[in-house]
Amino acid sequence: MGRARIIFTHISMVPVHVLEGVSVRFHLARFLYRTISSVYSLGRPLFYYGEDHFEASVKPGERVLDLGSGTGYLSRILAGRAGKVIGLELEKEMVRKAVRKNRGVSYVIGDMTRLPFRSGSFDRAASLGALHCVDPVPLFAEAGRVLRPGGEVQVLSEVKILPRFVPAVSAGKIRSAIKQAGMAAGGEIRIGSGYTIFRATKIPGK
Repeated sequence: MGRARIIFTHISMVPVHVLEGVSVRFHLARFLYRTISSVYSLGRPLFYYGEDHFEASVKPGERVLDLGSGTGYLSRILAGRAGKVIGLELEKEMVRKAVRKNRGVSYVIGDMTRLPFRSGSFDRAASLGALHCVDPVPLFAEAGRVLRPGGEVQVLSEVKILPRFVPAVSAGKIRSAIKQAGMAAGGEIRIGSGYTIFRATKIPGK
């Protein structure tokens, strides 16, 4: 992926991450995303957050859960390879936009820390840039619960600006949340200097 596109993403998203961080700190995140839902996906293809890493990890026929699916950008990409993709998003306006754009993907309104799915329901889970909205400890615990043994979760988080407002999403806190969930850390993928994809695998027998 071109370095220029990564730098463009980092610079362009600075004010957005500040706004997101402030909104989470003052419990206004749902109001923010409801307000911007109509323009949320405009220009989205111009930015790069490592989507190709998420896509490449999906095996044909897998059942994949997109956590914090927003207007469905990542779930649409994953649907090209997966057998079934289900997006989960708390904000209803985001879900409405996703449903209109993405045929073949199912969407559920719900909380990432209280997943409305049976244990072992998915082969893979993914989340692109939604971790700052929730506590990572129950998120990874729930992701581990709904994955089959050996299933993997990949979560991209902004690790520079947002942790200043939401300390729980610092890299150290995320690594600790993976450990507390009883999952095996699967390595990290750096996207420039501002983003990291954290990978964790459900240990068989857990």
